[in-house]
Amino acid sequence: MLKKSLNEFYKNVFNEIGNGWPILTAGDNKIGYNSMTVSWGGLGVLWGKNVAYVFVRKSRHTYQFIENSDSVTLSFLSDKYKNEKSIYGSKSGRDVNKFELTGLHPTFDLDFNGYYIAECDYVLKMKKLYSVDIPYDKLPADLKNKFYPTDDMHTMYVCEIKQYLVNEE
Repeated sequence: MLKKSLNEFYKNVFNEIGNGWPILTAGDNKIGYNSMTVSWGGLGVLWGKNVAYVFVRKSRHTYQFIENSDSVTLSFLSDKYKNEKSIYGSKSGRDVNKFELTGLHPTFDLDFNGYYIAECDYVLKMKKLYSVDIPYDKLPADLKNKFYPTDDMHTMYVCEIKQYLVNEE
């Protein structure tokens, strides 16, 4: 993986996050880690820092890892891994080892104390800055009905992007 400046990031964020199903991995070498796909989020600048924001439901197994660790990554894999990404979005780490099931490889970064997916085209290595629960009672009725038929709400995480790495293989 080659370290790049975020000034060299020229991807369509709407497509990469909304349609590309990046794999969020949270955790570290003390508490363990888990991965899941995300399709809600974005990139921007907040508090003078380059950030990514992602949304994780409290019911997801990854929730406990992102809550208990500051290390978070977004690994972006090409569409040739669409089936593998589908498993990360449909299976729970409580029930299966997604890495064994898909053949993808977690890579531990000692300096960062976090994991990313070795097969990714690029990865954003991040540190969690802030989180806030989405308030059910403040959402318009149409959004509640469409996205929250139960009270399984999302938490929004704002993460500082510490490194942008590109796989140049």
